Amino acid sequence: MDLVRLPVGKQAAIDVDCIRIEERDDHRFRLTGSVLCKDVEEAESVSIVDGPTFATAADAEAAGIAWATDAGVDTLYVSSGTRTHPLEPLEIDRPL
Repeated sequence: MDLVRLPVGKQAAIDVDCIRIEERDDHRFRLTGSVLCKDVEEAESVSIVDGPTFATAADAEAAGIAWATDAGVDTLYVSSGTRTHPLEPLEIDRPL
């Protein structure tokens, strides 16, 4: 799998396979993500919403990469945000 690590605070486009790692106020790291499963007859996407927390960003990233590998991802974008440099809002989160 190819990994594309984006600069801290930069969000991946909504149409790519990605994981997001965000530092919480308690200094733990929450993992979320969405991928398109390519090993099924019909395209299907799966997501981690309000995912697990980890002690380190590296632990969260390792879990996200393992999850994406199981889903058959070829290229995974990794977005990360910290308390001082949070992830920018997704296009779908912006008001209409």
